[in-house]
Amino acid sequence: MNINTQWVGLFTLIRKEVTRIFRIWTQTLLPSVITTMLYFLIFGQFIGQRIGIFDGYNYIEFIIPGLIMMSMITNSYMNVSSSFFGSKFQRNIEELLVSPLYDHFLIIGYLSGGVIRGLIVGLLVTIVSLLFSPIGFHRPFLVIASACLTAILFSLLGFING
Repeated sequence: MNINTQWVGLFTLIRKEVTRIFRIWTQTLLPSVITTMLYFLIFGQFIGQRIGIFDGYNYIEFIIPGLIMMSMITNSYMNVSSSFFGSKFQRNIEELLVSPLYDHFLIIGYLSGGVIRGLIVGLLVTIVSLLFSPIGFHRPFLVIASACLTAILFSLLGFING
């Protein structure tokens, strides 16, 4: 089979995954943002006022990176595992498995959907966190690299579970 056909199959699978994310955005993107806002309100504002300042940081400044990573981890994992399991449940995974698409392109297609959803949710949660406290990035390349690698790792784990 021609390698160009393989790339078309990969981009089609990625487009299917990204379209699914945005088609049901009220189930994929919105709950994470609302949950994180509740964490900021409950833990950051109410409990954080009682804890006070420690080593020059407010409690809410301390929990912001953890909440961003937690939302990225859960969304990367859930996207791939639910999409792959849904394909198995609806019995359309057989069509992908018998297609001439290489196995690694199939895996990359599903993983790309999980990574994209994880990074989008991470960006949305970061924007929401700016409403509660200013945050600074001292090493932006390291932040972006760790976000991408975390999304890839948990997308792979979601694929294994799916």
